[in-house]
Amino acid sequence: MITNSTGARRGRRCRYSRLCRAALVAATVAATLPTAALADVPVGVLVPASGPGAGFGEQMKVAIDMFSEKYLDLGKAGKLKLEVYDTRGQVPEAISLTRKLIDSNAVAIVGPQFSSEAEVVFPLGVSGKMPIISAMSAKPGLAAANRPWTFRYALVSENDYGPLLDVWLKRVKQPIKKVVIFYDAKDSISSYDANTVFPELLKKRGISVAEKISFQKGDLDFSAQVTRAKALNPDGIIVAGFYNEAGAFIKEARKQGMNQAAVTNVAPNNPRFIDAGGEAVEGTLLPSDFDPSSKKPAIQQFVAEFKKRSGQIPGNAAAQIYDTLYLVADCIKREGIMGKDVQADRNKMRECWANLKDSEAPLLGKTSIDENGEAIRQPAILTVKNGKFQSVEE
Repeated sequence: MITNSTGARRGRRCRYSRLCRAALVAATVAATLPTAALADVPVGVLVPASGPGAGFGEQMKVAIDMFSEKYLDLGKAGKLKLEVYDTRGQVPEAISLTRKLIDSNAVAIVGPQFSSEAEVVFPLGVSGKMPIISAMSAKPGLAAANRPWTFRYALVSENDYGPLLDVWLKRVKQPIKKVVIFYDAKDSISSYDANTVFPELLKKRGISVAEKISFQKGDLDFSAQVTRAKALNPDGIIVAGFYNEAGAFIKEARKQGMNQAAVTNVAPNNPRFIDAGGEAVEGTLLPSDFDPSSKKPAIQQFVAEFKKRSGQIPGNAAAQIYDTLYLVADCIKREGIMGKDVQADRNKMRECWANLKDSEAPLLGKTSIDENGEAIRQPAILTVKNGKFQSVEE
């Protein structure tokens, strides 16, 4: 990892190197942190600061700055040093950076954040005996397949979507017997949600899937898919995809007169979903780890400060990375991780995460980790109302 003083010179020497480009991002982030961030217990952090999912990475970087200004002091353990790198949301980049961190003195890796990245990076954590904790990825089974070194702080899909569908069915005016599922075929979790998770949950509730219709991340025109779906005359619409495409898809559906009640998966819990869909996404339901409309003082303070810094309301990505880092720092303090015996420290971090039970974090409350390395807690169900995410009132 480069230091701030040498970053400019090194950037000229390796402008086109993938790892150097990531290191320059790390140096840029470090430059915004307090001097105390140059510390003696290193933790790697992988975020999608650029590329198709940069909206998530942008929110994460703001949350990392906010966390760093409050929680870098580890007491007897010294100071926490966050080594932040940009994966660009790309699997090859995530692999290279993970290997780099495994070969470093880092005691843990927080990230990568997308399921497509985690699917190939998690096995590296097992072979390298490195605890890897993804704050945001949610495709079921990924942590379970890579015991005992990998964990997820986000809720896996089925733990989110069951409560989502139950609230949806209670709120609709007309019974839902048949739905159409639109999904991003290029995104690992959206494709899995559409082809596995949603159909199974819908079947349990007596609802059939008329058709599953795909699109791809980066698409701008969804008219053909919506026209095809409209002919099926479904009772409801489910959209699984990233924020831009999901918002634009619902906008096109409303434009073509498809006014059926809509739900979407967890990915669009980002202000850009509302930006992309405008008034068309009003009333859409989605599950969320984080409820920015909560009246809890800690959440109100976080939202106010985040909005002051970025002009945005924080979504899941911001809250999840903030709380994940908080629990990592807490493990360092509780387990006496000092950053001196790297493998011993990594073992302690792994054991600490494996045994989290009702562990309190500032934003998402009490979380436990099950035997598969997955987080357990109650999700919030949000709706879009007056251009904002708001908690559904039962």
